[in-house]
Amino acid sequence: MAKEKKKKGKNITSGGNISRLPSQTIVLQPTRRGGLDVSAYMDSIRQAELIDWPRRAKLVDLYADVMLDGHLFSVLRKQKSAILSTPIQFQRDGNIDEKIQEHIDSPWFNRFIEDLINDEWEGVGGSLFQFFLDDKGWINYNLIPRKHVDAINRTILRNQTDLIGESWDNFSDLLYVGDPRQIGHLAVAAFWVILKRNNVADWAELGEIFGRPIREGTYDAWDDKAREKLIDDIYNMGGAGVIVHPDGTKINLIQAGNISGGSDLYDRLHTICNNEISKIVNGNTLTTEAGDKGTQALGTVQQDGEADIVFFIKRRILDILNYEVTDVFASMGIDTAGGKFTFVPPKKKDPEKQVAIICRLKNEAGLPIDDDYLYEEFGIPKPDNYDELKAAGRPAAPAVEEPADEENENGKGTDENDPVEPESEPKKGRKLTDRVRDFFGRAPESAGADLDW
Repeated sequence: MAKEKKKKGKNITSGGNISRLPSQTIVLQPTRRGGLDVSAYMDSIRQAELIDWPRRAKLVDLYADVMLDGHLFSVLRKQKSAILSTPIQFQRDGNIDEKIQEHIDSPWFNRFIEDLINDEWEGVGGSLFQFFLDDKGWINYNLIPRKHVDAINRTILRNQTDLIGESWDNFSDLLYVGDPRQIGHLAVAAFWVILKRNNVADWAELGEIFGRPIREGTYDAWDDKAREKLIDDIYNMGGAGVIVHPDGTKINLIQAGNISGGSDLYDRLHTICNNEISKIVNGNTLTTEAGDKGTQALGTVQQDGEADIVFFIKRRILDILNYEVTDVFASMGIDTAGGKFTFVPPKKKDPEKQVAIICRLKNEAGLPIDDDYLYEEFGIPKPDNYDELKAAGRPAAPAVEEPADEENENGKGTDENDPVEPESEPKKGRKLTDRVRDFFGRAPESAGADLDW
């Protein structure tokens, strides 16, 4: 069935108006930026949410514009980095499938995971991918421009303003992700970006008008040459405010009251907008910027909540990989039956605490722990002569000593009437290094096995 689909299907091509081919599927238009305000924001959302013929081009352009905000870009990149830095494996019967793992470790797969993360935020109407095999036999794909995809009617629009397009059933190896009526989570963050951008523009205007001195020049009202010379000289001095008037006239400069207080107002609004963006993306503010009332304990709690959000996104990605992408791999001739994609669990960031927990589990709870787990968990290479070293490292059984004729080791007689001092209790509060040494066993003497590994 997959081969049949490839024969009857075709690839989606895109390009500009210049040198346009008759078979070109999509005619691209540049992103329209600027002129953002709350009314334009609400109008673009209303157009994207139309029931029968939604028009999403304006909202897609708005998202591309607000992504130029530095704070929004940084918090989204932080979240994306936490997901992309976690390796993905394809396991079958508990073992890694090396053939499929080659595709997972290729650049296209990492780019695909990044596009899946972006769909959560920028996916107006979802995301449509077309897969293909390149000349070297590697899997690759193209993300179809969202302005040209009508997921409700399942059509590809030639121009972004068209209402009717070509059915995407005519194209091969397509993968659709998302919901046809979704508008993306950036709709929540974009509002605060627009407020902040307009606020900073007004703030800059305040500083430009009242934050620089105003230069005043006077001239003789009957001397036109002096007036022209004065205007020319004073304008060449810089871009600050200038007042030129005839000598004998009076000009009153009325300063705005409490300029510094007005600047603080803009500053507070700027901070509020950034905090709202941080909460929308990461669920908190303390892991992005240090606040006045932030504590380490509170920051740790909020970081745990941020990890839960990342886990939720990872779970969505795994659902797409295991229930959708496996079919794409199969259509490309790659067997995925009986296997599944998984994220590799991250290593603990505090190995000292982890060692303490493992030592308590073994020494106090008596829980048997596999040595191979410890080698893998802490990244320690396992020596080739492991069995020999393990046997040599076991402490020897204590020898049975003959009782002394007259006195024992404590200098006391062996007569049953002699008092025997009780043995001293084991010391409490042993150091972490002592517990680790007991856990791994005693090292052999210098005459034993070579431990330089």
